[in-house]
Amino acid sequence: MSQVDMARASLATAETCIILTNKNAVDPVTIDHKNILQGLAMKKYVQNVGGQNLRLCMQLIKSDSKQHYISSIGANKSTNLDQLIIVEEIKMALLAKSCFAPGIISFISNLISSSGDDAGDADDDEEEEPWVAEYV
Repeated sequence: MSQVDMARASLATAETCIILTNKNAVDPVTIDHKNILQGLAMKKYVQNVGGQNLRLCMQLIKSDSKQHYISSIGANKSTNLDQLIIVEEIKMALLAKSCFAPGIISFISNLISSSGDDAGDADDDEEEEPWVAEYV
């Protein structure tokens, strides 16, 4: 990431930066390492230009990458405000919860997929399947 791009994005005055990953990447380890390096470059730029600490919210694919990031910042974990979202950990947590609550994966999947739907259109009511009325 170039300093020109970081200056253009006003990163020096930002309090938080969010880095999202490509979950469909062919090589997730390489993508995670690239995101970690970009995050570290952003934190260093903000520290050098603005003199403040940048809070980073980063999405990673592999859970091993979490330890790579923590060891690379060299800071105490309790003083670090960064937030890491690990896609693999979320998947495994949902799978574990499904053992105690059968159907929770289907429930959450339906919530996520229907949250963007516009179920309030009057024009579509005639064309809807009968089971859709149960979710409205």
